[in-house]
Amino acid sequence: MVVIKQETILEVIEEIKTASSLDLLEYIGWKDEYPKEAEAAFGVFCLRYDQAAFKSAEIYCYKRNLSETVALDIVNCAFARVWKYPTYNHEKSKSKTIDNGIKRWLSRIVFTQLANYTNKGTCHEPNKETDLSLIYTLDDFVEKSTDDDITRKELKEQLSVLNDILDRLGEKHRIIYLTYKLYTHEGNNIPRPVSKKLQEELSLTTGSIRKYKEQANMQVDNFLNQNYGN
Repeated sequence: MVVIKQETILEVIEEIKTASSLDLLEYIGWKDEYPKEAEAAFGVFCLRYDQAAFKSAEIYCYKRNLSETVALDIVNCAFARVWKYPTYNHEKSKSKTIDNGIKRWLSRIVFTQLANYTNKGTCHEPNKETDLSLIYTLDDFVEKSTDDDITRKELKEQLSVLNDILDRLGEKHRIIYLTYKLYTHEGNNIPRPVSKKLQEELSLTTGSIRKYKEQANMQVDNFLNQNYGN
């Protein structure tokens, strides 16, 4: 547990250089309260795990005939996600050491950013005013649901119970479920551009999308009923 003391920023930054990786993530999570410390911690974290993240990106890109430049771009996007969501939880990790656990966690983030690159042509976030992109992860859902950081944190905590079932859903089921949850406000209609993107990017007909949505809703409802009651 990190405790911010009344010290000069230079003293704090010097301490951050030798902080544990978990403490670095905790510092990053306090970016609103302690921006300078968070930035310093983020810089140390990136240096500490840059090679591991790039190695994962390089392997993933090689399998898809993508260049080293793309791999570097994906690593940048992955660390940008860490800056926004420094949410590593070692209790949920299958790794024996924290260091290996964080590397595996980063590898999953890298893979998600590669999926964004493959599906959207970029892993960078578009302009929200014109963005009607599909929703690929729970983090994407939370981020696009509100612009308020406090509300985002609360929403993420509330939806954390869905992590297990969303991990079990197939990729198409997950994307369709989250996309409909974000864009459906009344009834079952979603914006036409979003519906068209679902058809094109997932190579599905409207009928198939409807079936995937029903199956995903059923799985989520069953999971919630079994684990949390009605």
